[in-house]
Amino acid sequence: MLCGLLTSRAVSGETSGNGLDATLREFTSGQKIFGRYRLTKTLGRGGMGIVWLARDEELERDVALKFLPDLIIRDRAVLSDLKRETRRSLELTHKNIVRIYDFVYDQTSGCISMEYVDGDTLSNLRADKPHKVFEAHELKDWVSQLCEALDYAHNHARIVHRDLKPANLMVNQRSDLKVADFGIARSLSDSVSKLTMEHGKSGTLVYMSPQQLEGERGTHLDDVYSLGASL
Repeated sequence: MLCGLLTSRAVSGETSGNGLDATLREFTSGQKIFGRYRLTKTLGRGGMGIVWLARDEELERDVALKFLPDLIIRDRAVLSDLKRETRRSLELTHKNIVRIYDFVYDQTSGCISMEYVDGDTLSNLRADKPHKVFEAHELKDWVSQLCEALDYAHNHARIVHRDLKPANLMVNQRSDLKVADFGIARSLSDSVSKLTMEHGKSGTLVYMSPQQLEGERGTHLDDVYSLGASL
């Protein structure tokens, strides 16, 4: 779930490339992969990969599996860099951050295993509002939780999101906010950019800080700016 990648509604409607289509055809519901994950159903697809709901039979829990584009799997140097960056996110254990569990791959496919969030994104929830906006009292608790998550990631784990936006802010059935794609959203995008030579800005333009727009390296201050822009 781009991660908004963790539910079918949260990941639908984004463009996918031919590599993603190939990944979708490769697996079927009920199939066991990587020796431990039993695929349940597709949750959807995002611009960077197919997402499946699966059962981790070793740890007996549901997970979301975000499959990598085929062009990343075929380039071992890029795959190794992405694995290193993704595994840094294993350090993020805050209650308001979607957990990254593992990075697994073989010769033909690979995926990032992460916490499954039964809920929706702020982006979709806002779209359902009569006037497409939240009232201040509705946002109060979510903003507090988001600030706590960013403080933890920035000051304890030293990890920057770099693509904070409503589509990456999940709300579960208990109305708890969880930040999705921490440490992996821009890593995936950067990896694809290396392979396609499309060196775009790391972030979503409307939520990016002026410094990001100038191409400067992302810092925690960019996340703070994106927090404000998201609200």
